[in-house]
Amino acid sequence: MSTDEPFRTDYELLKGVDYIFVSLDRNLSGEECHELAEKYFETHKGMTLPGQVLRIDLRPAFRKPLADVTPKFRAVSIGYTFTPQR
Repeated sequence: MSTDEPFRTDYELLKGVDYIFVSLDRNLSGEECHELAEKYFETHKGMTLPGQVLRIDLRPAFRKPLADVTPKFRAVSIGYTFTPQR
């Protein structure tokens, strides 16, 4: 498994409430995205400005159950292109 190309799943919870989930091993299912977006909805409202999305980096989780994950958050501009950090 290579960490050079992480998986990116874009998700919209509500119109204008956008998330980018970044994981190490796979794209997330729609159900997983919905569950995580609901979990982090309050964080999203507090961290982003109009024209931004919340990028949730799940890579530190590796293969833990998503419920046990403490991701890294970052607000980024819409149209953001992910560049892996080493």
